[in-house]
Amino acid sequence: MRRLFNTLLWLVYAVGVSAADTPTEKPTSVAKKGFGLAEHKDMDAHHLELLKVGWYYNWGDSTKLHTTAEFVPMVYSAHREAPKSSCKFLLGFNEPDHPKQANMTPGEALEKWPSLVNKTQFMVAPALAGNPLKSEWLAAFLKPDPKVDAIALHWYKGADAARFIKDLEEIHTRYKKPIWVTEFAPQTAADSAENPTKFSQAKVNTFIEETTTFMEKTSWVQRYAWHHSGVGTSALFTKTGELTETGKAYASVKK
Repeated sequence: MRRLFNTLLWLVYAVGVSAADTPTEKPTSVAKKGFGLAEHKDMDAHHLELLKVGWYYNWGDSTKLHTTAEFVPMVYSAHREAPKSSCKFLLGFNEPDHPKQANMTPGEALEKWPSLVNKTQFMVAPALAGNPLKSEWLAAFLKPDPKVDAIALHWYKGADAARFIKDLEEIHTRYKKPIWVTEFAPQTAADSAENPTKFSQAKVNTFIEETTTFMEKTSWVQRYAWHHSGVGTSALFTKTGELTETGKAYASVKK
């Protein structure tokens, strides 16, 4: 009887999960909506509360904030060590394909990777500056099949929700893994400084609504975090720490 029960249970599982399905995040009550908060730039737990986010990261492996939002550590580059304590989730290197960011070869990243994997249950791939679909860096890194539980993505291609969604779908189809969008906005901080009002407030608000609606309903998008540009319509906060109109739009996204 026990053998029959196990057989039936296996059949139910096999029907419900196809080979094309991707692994999902371990059960958690944490919301998808998050924020990359640079603690060294006068930003604190109050900013997380204003945005109503469920998680955050700071490009480092520890935090000094006291907040109900979940902290997710990152090992920024090969010059940083893995967290001292084990953690549920760990973000890999930050833009290793960019000379002004982590600036690592795939070989250097692979050499360091096991020390990161040993500290976490769920390892998120390095987040590239370039397009993951066209990146020789990512292809070389993934070739020996290191432990990667999710693909990280940075996206700054304008206030074009359709393009954003298309990119995510194509990346998911290619790598067949969950996605963490750890930085996204119409403009980078540098571009915003040069042309802060390139995208109208109405366009940015629509972009936020359409992209977050898609990500909230899409199971393989596990986490996302807007990137605060400092100035312009991609900025979430004013210089005095209040929410901008963009910040209000992001805060209004339901977790």
